[in-house]
Amino acid sequence: MMALDTLRSTLGQPVEWEQSVLPSGWPELDAALPDRGFPRGVVELTAPHALGGGTSIALAVVRAAQEKDPRAWCAWVDPEGTLYAPAVAWAGVDLQRLFVVRPPCKETGRTAVKVAEAHAFAVIVVDGLTEPRSARDKRALKPEILIRKLALAAERGGSTLLLLTDALAPREATWPVALRLELGRAPGHLVVKVAKDRRGRIGLGKAIVPMKTRPCLASVA
Repeated sequence: MMALDTLRSTLGQPVEWEQSVLPSGWPELDAALPDRGFPRGVVELTAPHALGGGTSIALAVVRAAQEKDPRAWCAWVDPEGTLYAPAVAWAGVDLQRLFVVRPPCKETGRTAVKVAEAHAFAVIVVDGLTEPRSARDKRALKPEILIRKLALAAERGGSTLLLLTDALAPREATWPVALRLELGRAPGHLVVKVAKDRRGRIGLGKAIVPMKTRPCLASVA
């Protein structure tokens, strides 16, 4: 990965948002969130086998940040190389302002911290972050330390950092994120539940979010 100073000079200064939250532009999704948008800091989008629509939500948030300001850059940490450029473009994301990095899977956490510490991105998406599989991996940061590093870097940089995770992956404890959404799928819809909020505003029910209303090129043409 390029040095942080080089990255900053290449992309310019980060955009300072006037609002403390970033609406996604997906009305039914924003209505399900405690602040009607995504806060600065770390947000976890978790679903069984990561197949609950987290990528669709992340793309909407990236598009919203780019639409909010033409200077805004976003980043996507994609260790398994699953990000599909045509689908990203169809979601209304400007590929020219999306910085994609594909580290080895075991380096995902450290790479995400470096990207967040660049303070150059409005939204950072980290796909596939998991807890270390072996306690012998001395380079691996403990999950709670890693999340706090990400949160501190994101909040200092004014970024929203989205973690796309597998709800079925083993975990010793809940991660200290600002917002945690549990996702599921239904025919033509996402099912969204607020499982954790830093202000304790946890939703008792589940919101049904229609996929047909998600932002995309067809909807903004």
